[in-house]
Amino acid sequence: MWKLAGKATFPRRQAAPKVVSFSFDVGNGPVELNVHSATPLNDDQWHRVVAERNVKEAVLQLDQTYRVSRSAPTQGHTRLELFSQLYVGAAGGQRGFLGCIRGLRMNGITLDLEDRAKVTPGVKPGCQGHCTSYGMYCRNGGKCVEKYNGYLCDCSKTAYDGPFCTKDIGGFFEAGTLVRYSLAPEPVSTSRESRLQSHQLWPQEVNLTREELSMSFSTSNSPAVLLYVSAKTQDYLALLLRHNGSLQVRYNLGGLREPFAIDVDQRNLANGQPHSINMSRVNRSITIQVQSSLADTHAPK
Repeated sequence: MWKLAGKATFPRRQAAPKVVSFSFDVGNGPVELNVHSATPLNDDQWHRVVAERNVKEAVLQLDQTYRVSRSAPTQGHTRLELFSQLYVGAAGGQRGFLGCIRGLRMNGITLDLEDRAKVTPGVKPGCQGHCTSYGMYCRNGGKCVEKYNGYLCDCSKTAYDGPFCTKDIGGFFEAGTLVRYSLAPEPVSTSRESRLQSHQLWPQEVNLTREELSMSFSTSNSPAVLLYVSAKTQDYLALLLRHNGSLQVRYNLGGLREPFAIDVDQRNLANGQPHSINMSRVNRSITIQVQSSLADTHAPK
């Protein structure tokens, strides 16, 4: 019996591999086992692979989620005479592995890849990646993401943009001002004011049944409307601060005589401090998160 186990991480490339193969030949002809992942494996995350062959069966397992096995033939060879060298990362004439491998064990013995990496050209000890050294440059909550030959800062969940999430992309609103985005195409206008105030988000008219919204705000004045989305009908969705500074969501998505209101947070959020909001709507179900406060609410049928 022999057993091979280890963890590997793959850098992002154009291809999206989702299959891990385990092949061997002990004299009965070549045998190949394949496990298929639901998501690409070159996602810069660690994946655990266990391959085992014994007198009863051969097993291949990926991430303790995907598993495939095959029974051993009743006749034929059962032993694999291991007199040659063990190659890790490549074999003769095959395309080599690009990424990190750690925790490699064979038949219960842990193989020291770090010492071999120190004396092997093209192989470096350790699997820290670029983010270990340069992740500090991603500012304001930006997330460092490993790339094929470097890294980037993911600013999607911050109020900043730019290579290092340092470019402020917010706006200061004076009382009575607003910025308008068009969710459906409008007639072409030559008005300079219209071009400055209206920004089209989708190339064609859409009928949205769900939204994902995240934003940060800071104000010392209430009441105030933070966000308002309306349709050609009487349907709308509004995110606002009440007179006491508490956060409320109001909406009417059809069939309701009166708008439905959700009191999300009773604290005074108009206190001049920054607050973050994450809101998700699927049909009439809405989830709102304000900092560490979570509220789940369903509208009446």
